[in-house]
Amino acid sequence: MKKILVVDDEAMMLMLTKKILSENYQVICASSGKEAINIYAGEMPDMILSDLLMPEMSGFEMHKILEAKYGHIPIMFMTADESGETEGKGFELGADDFIRKPFRRDVLLKRVENILNNIERISSLTTEATIDGLTGFYNKVFVTSKLDELCKTAVGTLLLIDMDSFKLVNDIYGHEAGDKLLIAFADIIGNNTGEEDVIGRIGGDEFVAFCRGITDEKTIAGIVRRINEQLVSRAKSIMGNDMNIPVGVSVGAVFVPKQGKDYASLFNMADKALYFVKQNEKHGYAIYMQKYSESEENGETAEQVMHRLSMIFEERNISDAAFWLGQDSFAQVYRFMMRYIQSYRSTAYKALFTVTPRKKDLKESDASAIIEQFGSILNHSLRKSDIMMQNGYNQFFIFLPEMTSQNIEKVLGRVIERWNCMEYSKIAEVSYITEEICADDLDERERRRK
Repeated sequence: MKKILVVDDEAMMLMLTKKILSENYQVICASSGKEAINIYAGEMPDMILSDLLMPEMSGFEMHKILEAKYGHIPIMFMTADESGETEGKGFELGADDFIRKPFRRDVLLKRVENILNNIERISSLTTEATIDGLTGFYNKVFVTSKLDELCKTAVGTLLLIDMDSFKLVNDIYGHEAGDKLLIAFADIIGNNTGEEDVIGRIGGDEFVAFCRGITDEKTIAGIVRRINEQLVSRAKSIMGNDMNIPVGVSVGAVFVPKQGKDYASLFNMADKALYFVKQNEKHGYAIYMQKYSESEENGETAEQVMHRLSMIFEERNISDAAFWLGQDSFAQVYRFMMRYIQSYRSTAYKALFTVTPRKKDLKESDASAIIEQFGSILNHSLRKSDIMMQNGYNQFFIFLPEMTSQNIEKVLGRVIERWNCMEYSKIAEVSYITEEICADDLDERERRRK
């Protein structure tokens, strides 16, 4: 319920106003400007409704004192003065509205409602302009402006924070899971930084944070370690304990003002430190040192470039399961494999599995759990070299390179056999179709297209 502070030195008017507003709002009363100033600090009302002419301190004077201390405060003045000059002065000083005494109940309620609705609209627009909708942190434009000023005067550490392997989460588990993990990541960052620290989202999975008062490496190491541990735990709670994506966090850090006060320069330093972490197996932190810039200026050898690119592209912690991809990534790999088969005269198989509930009235949540369980069984029944994707709600498309006609039924039969051992198999049926891919067929398709 919105809170309104009513200020009037006339007891009867104060009581009448309170009675009218109490139907829709929480009302606090003050009989003078001085009393209102004292009450405001403890109550922090949404707006003030004040008599204009009061002994010792006018409504204008009270409003001026409050705004000097708290910033803009929505206020409507009550007055019996018919002078338009008074209204003009009031609006110049920041009044939101005037109402003349004696007033009608419906007019008072409508004008108060208009002021409060306008406050909400302004607040909503301000939020949209400054806050990232998904994470609740500052957006890139606002946090850049804020940190540009903060770095000139504050003492602390600027952190550039990047989630490792986030793209794989989107590719394998979908963007809904990716958004959940991103929200969890933001929550973890917030829990491991202070209330006075400034945090913003500057990219898809990249954040910047200014941690006030932190000037030692030991504290930074502790923050990064906790974020890494908590992120893995939250990722498994979202995607399941069999999640084998190497999620984690890489952090580049720079001390302020020890290493500078200009935000753009500091950001560039932190970015170079982050790049160093990404090159060196990720899941850690680096504090900017001059050598990062020197190595960049001196250039890299071909061997260093190859090592760096390999570190970026290589898969860590390779599991024994098939490679589960999102549709876009699967399409790229599939097209490459078609070229490979045609060029090297190889063979492969593709298969489409369909999961069909045996009961038509099965709850959607139960059906989703069953389909998810089958996807996990399929994933862990295939080879490391196989790739798979989920197609729509209840289908899985798989590609099995170097697979022969003698082995295909044996491999896929093993999937069905494992499924039939599960309790879920009594609730849903699994079927599949297969198709062989060979170089001769691809040659024929190419001739037809020409």
